[in-house]
Amino acid sequence: MKSMRRNRADPLKAKRCAPDMAGVLLAAAPDQALLMRLDGHVLVANAAMAALFRLPPEHLAGECLYDFFPAEVVRKWAKAVRQVVECGQPSHFEESFFAGRDLEVRVHPVPGEDGGVDRVAVFCRDITAQKAAERERTRLGSALEQTADPVILYDEMMRVAYINQAFEAMTGYSLHEVRGKPVAAFYVGPEQQASLNQIIEALASGDAWTGKTCNTCKGGSVICCHKTVSPIRGKGGLILGYVSVWRDMTELEGVERQLRRAQKMEALGTLAGGIAHDFNNILSPIVLMADIGLSQYAEGDPQRGAFERILKSAKRAEALVRQILSLGRRHESEQPVPMRLSDTILECLTLLRPSLPSTIDISLAAETERDVVLADPAQVHQLLMNLCTNAAWAMRGTGGALRICVGEHEVGGRGDDEFPDAQPGSYTRLRVQDSGHGIAPEHLERIFDPFFTTRTDSSGTGLGLAVVLNIITRLRGSLRVQSDPGQGACFEILLPRSELPPVGQQAQVQKSAQNLRGTGHVLVVDDEPDILEACVAGLTACGYEVSACLRGEEALELFRASPGKFHVVLSDTTMPGLAGPALVRELLKIEPHLPVILTTGHSDLVNREKAWRLGALEFLAKPFRMDELAALLRKLLASKRHPLAAQED
Repeated sequence: MKSMRRNRADPLKAKRCAPDMAGVLLAAAPDQALLMRLDGHVLVANAAMAALFRLPPEHLAGECLYDFFPAEVVRKWAKAVRQVVECGQPSHFEESFFAGRDLEVRVHPVPGEDGGVDRVAVFCRDITAQKAAERERTRLGSALEQTADPVILYDEMMRVAYINQAFEAMTGYSLHEVRGKPVAAFYVGPEQQASLNQIIEALASGDAWTGKTCNTCKGGSVICCHKTVSPIRGKGGLILGYVSVWRDMTELEGVERQLRRAQKMEALGTLAGGIAHDFNNILSPIVLMADIGLSQYAEGDPQRGAFERILKSAKRAEALVRQILSLGRRHESEQPVPMRLSDTILECLTLLRPSLPSTIDISLAAETERDVVLADPAQVHQLLMNLCTNAAWAMRGTGGALRICVGEHEVGGRGDDEFPDAQPGSYTRLRVQDSGHGIAPEHLERIFDPFFTTRTDSSGTGLGLAVVLNIITRLRGSLRVQSDPGQGACFEILLPRSELPPVGQQAQVQKSAQNLRGTGHVLVVDDEPDILEACVAGLTACGYEVSACLRGEEALELFRASPGKFHVVLSDTTMPGLAGPALVRELLKIEPHLPVILTTGHSDLVNREKAWRLGALEFLAKPFRMDELAALLRKLLASKRHPLAAQED
């Protein structure tokens, strides 16, 4: 019994040694640790905990921990201690009181001799780096979620682990639907499978893959994507998964197609311009010689008919060249002329008819002869071509009827219910009506929006009706559309009527050589011998003295030799060597008041305004009539008041 009493522990001695034993245990703890009473007084603390308060461990012991904290922090710590005492279970919370450090605080109950909790052990773990990593992950997740480009993450087996909102919006799939699915779920059909095989082959070799593929969305639609697929590597280069960034190229592909079409049209315009130049040079001597032949016969002479037919055919050829040019040429400035709308429609239909299906019946009804409008013929051609091709597309397959009608319309001072945006005045009314499938109500308000199209076969750019509206607006006209699904569509256009006589009727009375006669010396310069010969013959018949040169250098040398000999110069614009503009500058250096007429077979190279800027007084587009040239010479010589000026007969 005695030995047993000797071995029994002394309770008082154990209590006195408890803090020392606790100090040893706390010193071995990897985290900041202390033992404190319920009122906050520290019994013992390890060096790591004391360092938080910038004190030695022995100085922290005996201090009230709550004295180091502001009131709100004290309340938080005291609350945690109360929870531990009441529940007998550990409590934890996060503390950011210590500047630059985030701590996870864990409070553990320490039972006393009576079994009740009279002390608590506090452990603090520094989670600053962990919190920073969490914030970084949150920021990265938000960035992925809010980025405009679709992002998809795969695991190491190429199964879907994550997709962002942009991916959901583009494909229609939600994360719940595709999580865990293999990458092949987005690649449907042999062509898409072949693209996927290329991607997998590149990733298998450790490389990232970049390129374009097509992918099938949830609704079955196919999108064209530019994408990158890259491996996600961990420590030691171990592949943890893959990340792929997609970009929808469907709209961009459409814009690129439109750009290619525009470039094609620009190339066509350049080619057409060169053809027009040569073709007009060929037509010029035909027109001039026919004019000369026509002037040899009096009105009523049966021989005049042959020359009139030659001129009519030449004019048709000239009009055809203009139409070809209008398909690919960008007009720097429109040149409106008075023209009969019904005649222009007839020319347009002649050009358009071979390209439309024979199942479409086309008719033109002219309800008035007062259909003269002031417009650029190329613009009117473009307007009609767009309306007619749209109507033909609406009747594809089944055929139908295309009805075109030209009439009159008056808008009074109080406006017009049918055309509320039309200004008061007299108009020529154009109606283009088809029996096609019509226009859906939801599309009716958008048909004039650029790039809006309902065609699903990539045959339309959505620019046709936008161009139509733009032309009508520039001509100060008005437009309305009526359509019901299955009932066809009717486009009605108002164009301001002109009281001027149309271009084809401004000089219907053929002037004879007698009343176009004049006197003076004309220097004609052109690199086409046939044009030179026709000009010399025609001007000589009109009473002029003519000198002809095939090259600009030859003409300049001739003029320098006798500057006072020549009264007017007629020069081509495009010639080898010294071209027309350079020749004009050199001639005006010698004789500043010399009248010069520039001619060209390609109106994009020079027009009246450009000719004036070069110093020429007038401009003639090939092919020109002999009466046009003779009248222009009389006008120039009369305005210069030269003693040899042409006189009225």
